[in-house]
Amino acid sequence: MKTLLYLVFLLSTSVFSQELPDPLAKEKEGYFKLLATKYVLMPHNGTFLLPIVYNTKPHEDLYSGIKGITNQKNAKFYKKEETEFQISFMIPIQNRIFKSHFDLNVAYTHHAWWQLYNKEYSRPFRETNYMPEIFLRYIDPSTSEFAGIDLMAADIGFVHQSNGQIQIISRSWNRLYGRMFMQGYGFKFIASGWYRIPEKRNEDENRKIQEFMGYGRLEIIKNLGKHTLSLKVPLAARYLSTDLKYSYPWKDNLRWYVSVQSGYGHSLIEYNRYTQRYGAGVVLDSFIDKVIE
Repeated sequence: MKTLLYLVFLLSTSVFSQELPDPLAKEKEGYFKLLATKYVLMPHNGTFLLPIVYNTKPHEDLYSGIKGITNQKNAKFYKKEETEFQISFMIPIQNRIFKSHFDLNVAYTHHAWWQLYNKEYSRPFRETNYMPEIFLRYIDPSTSEFAGIDLMAADIGFVHQSNGQIQIISRSWNRLYGRMFMQGYGFKFIASGWYRIPEKRNEDENRKIQEFMGYGRLEIIKNLGKHTLSLKVPLAARYLSTDLKYSYPWKDNLRWYVSVQSGYGHSLIEYNRYTQRYGAGVVLDSFIDKVIE
């Protein structure tokens, strides 16, 4: 399955021979216009709604403690069909901090997995991940190129991620990270690296999480006319995971959205459990989606 996802992604990028015009200067111009308005909400990690997601292998045992205190012991708490959505935004706090090219930003990502079709358990939110961030962003004022790669921006910051649960189903970790936004050879690249802030062994709720989620992540994005494809993979992880997404304009700022995920770390509760998920829905436009002409 993992090999098939890579082949589909690489094959689809070779179908279209016509390259798009260099959009780097246009993207920066739009970004700076938004920054001129203080405390404006800006896109961050993507905002989407997948009304139907199918998981081929739900891990019911994760919720055995919950099942034991209900009257629905024979029903499935984790059905294969559910709804998934994410709300993610960043807010510029201070532009050109200390008269440099760095901007201070805060961001928040709310990712939820909702058992909407599970009437027996009152349609619960099976898992919710909360991710606040604070970071400095450097915007390259030029359009310089190195080895065919243009640098759009670079971030350095701190992020906390948790699922807000207690006891055996609690998951959380804190990281310092660096992130670069680049483009070249007809692709966009978002490369991240992070350092997990150590915790005491008796307080660590997800030991060896970096074996599954890696020490960073690489996202490769390709615009093919009005089509947008993206592939995310962890860096330096012991176990391979893939996250393949496709979108196409629908109306206004909405796009049709298809998601195929295979591997580990797609939610904190299942960071060390293999899952294979297929979803369809809508996603809000991003800068990368808009620059397609």
